[in-house]
Amino acid sequence: MGKVRNWVDARFPLTKFIEEDLTGYPTPRNLSYWWNFGFLAGFVLVLQILSGIFLAMHYKADASLAFASVEHIMREVNYGWLIRYVHSTGATAFFAVIFIHMALTLYYGSYRAPRELMWWTGQCLLLLLMATAFMGYLLP
Repeated sequence: MGKVRNWVDARFPLTKFIEEDLTGYPTPRNLSYWWNFGFLAGFVLVLQILSGIFLAMHYKADASLAFASVEHIMREVNYGWLIRYVHSTGATAFFAVIFIHMALTLYYGSYRAPRELMWWTGQCLLLLLMATAFMGYLLP
């Protein structure tokens, strides 16, 4: 079995990856459930993008047709009511998750060197997020 493993590892270093990155990687002492908010922010963002695409397929961006198109989404599109409510509730959840994530970065001091560029990038993304949410709210 050792020869087969060595042959496979020479071509695809799966066991090296498992040993060094998955089992041998040291876990930080301050690791807790609070670290999940970065993942949750990404997950809710993907959920917002997907539900927004499905809503945009049926929305009419005309002053006289906008309300009728939202009514059409709610009543006639299969699970349109669910997609609309997921999108509207997801926007609130996204902001809640982002604000908790930002508070955690302040708490853990992620704005200090050598990560200050990451912090400023996050601040710019937050401003873009707020502008996008404001404009999206004004669409209907």
